[in-house]
Amino acid sequence: MEMEEAAKPKEPMEIQTFVFFDLETTGLAAGNPRIVELSMLAVSRDHLLAMKDSATPKPSDSSKFSSSQANGHSPTSNTDIQRKNPVPKLPRVIHKYTRLYYPWKVLTPQVEAINGLNNFDLEGLPSFDEASAQALSLFLDLPKPVTLVAHNGKRYDFPLLMAELNRVGYVDKFPDLQCIDSLTAIKDIDGLIEREDIANITKLAESFNIDDLDDSFMEEEPMPSKRQRSSECVEEKGRQGNLGPSQPLESVSCAGQGNHHNLEVSAAPLITPVKSRLPGQTHVPPTPSKLAAPPPQPTTPEALQPGVPGPSGFPAKVTKESRKVRRTLTYENNGKRKVGTRLSYAQVNIFKRLFDSEYAAHRAETDCEALMTICGHYGSKFVEWADTFATSFSTFNPMWVKRKSFDINPEG
Repeated sequence: MEMEEAAKPKEPMEIQTFVFFDLETTGLAAGNPRIVELSMLAVSRDHLLAMKDSATPKPSDSSKFSSSQANGHSPTSNTDIQRKNPVPKLPRVIHKYTRLYYPWKVLTPQVEAINGLNNFDLEGLPSFDEASAQALSLFLDLPKPVTLVAHNGKRYDFPLLMAELNRVGYVDKFPDLQCIDSLTAIKDIDGLIEREDIANITKLAESFNIDDLDDSFMEEEPMPSKRQRSSECVEEKGRQGNLGPSQPLESVSCAGQGNHHNLEVSAAPLITPVKSRLPGQTHVPPTPSKLAAPPPQPTTPEALQPGVPGPSGFPAKVTKESRKVRRTLTYENNGKRKVGTRLSYAQVNIFKRLFDSEYAAHRAETDCEALMTICGHYGSKFVEWADTFATSFSTFNPMWVKRKSFDINPEG
C-alpha cells in the first residue's frame, strides 16, 4: 500500500508569492553596470488574481468629478471615461522594499536624465554589500514558492542581481527563488489571445449556412436584359399596327410598363471608311521595321520564383509578404490592429496600449507598481503562464564577475 502511494506523481506546486522587481543602474550591460536603486513589491497569488475583478474605470481628469462621483456613485456619462481598459487596483497588502546604493561609478548625464539620480545625491550611502544581500534574503522570507517578476529580466535584471550577489558571496542563499520575465510572458499571452480571437471568428463564420437563406430570394424572376426589353417593345408595336412595313425604323419609342427609356434605331447603313475617304489623309505612313531584340533581363533566382516552395512548404513570395505584413501590424489605442510600425513591448508602451495612460517611468518603485498593474490586468492567464514557465534564479549567469587583479577601488 505504501509503495502505491509513493508511486503517485506529485502535483505541481503553484507560485504563492509574486515579487515585482526593478533596478536602476549606472548604464547598459556592456559597461559592467552597478545597481543604484533596487525595489521589490511582493503580493500573494490570491491578491494578484483578485486585481482583475477589482478593476474600475477612472475619469480622464480628476478635477472634473461630479458630486455624485464624489459620493461613490458611478459617472452618469461615458464621455468621462477615456481609457480602453479599466485600471486594476493595487492590493492593500503589498510588501515593499526599496533601497538606494552608492555605485562607485560615475553616473553620466545621460543616465541622470533618465532616472534622475546622480553621484552627489548618492554620496555617503553604502554600496551593495553583504548586508544588502542579507536584507534581501529577509525580505523574501514569504510564502513559497516565491518568484521574481521583472520586465526584460532574463537579459538584464536577473544577471545583474546575480553579479552583485556573486561579488559578495551570497548566491547560495537563494536556492528556491524562481524568476519570470514578464516581457516573454506578455508576448506569449498576447499571441494566445489573438489565436483565441481568430478561432472564435472562424467558428462564428462556420455557423452561418447558405441553406438557411430564404428560398423566395432565389425564386424571383430575373429582370430581363435591355436587349430583350427592346425586341419585345418592337414586336408589341408591330402587333398593334403602329409600325407599318413602309415605316422607317428611325425613331421607335418603347413605352412599356415600368420602362421609361426610349429606344432609337437608325435605318442608315453603317459605312466602313477606307483610306481614300479619310479626311486629310494624303500619305499612309509605312509600317515600322522590326524592332531590335530587347536587352536580356536578369533572371529571378529559383528560390524567389512564383510557385517554388519556400520555408515550411509555403511559396517564397507568400512567405516574404507574410513576414512583411506581420512585421507591420500593430495596435491602436482601441486595441485594433493596424498597419504601422512594429508592436513595441517596452513596459511604458504596454501600459499605454492597455490603459491609454502614462506613468512616471524609470523610478524603481513606480515601475514595479506599473508592472504589477499590467500583470493584474492579464489575471489568471499570467498566473498560469508563471506556474508553467518559472525558472530557477540559480540558472542565470552573472552579468559580470569581480576582477581579481589589483584595483585601487575597494568596491570595484
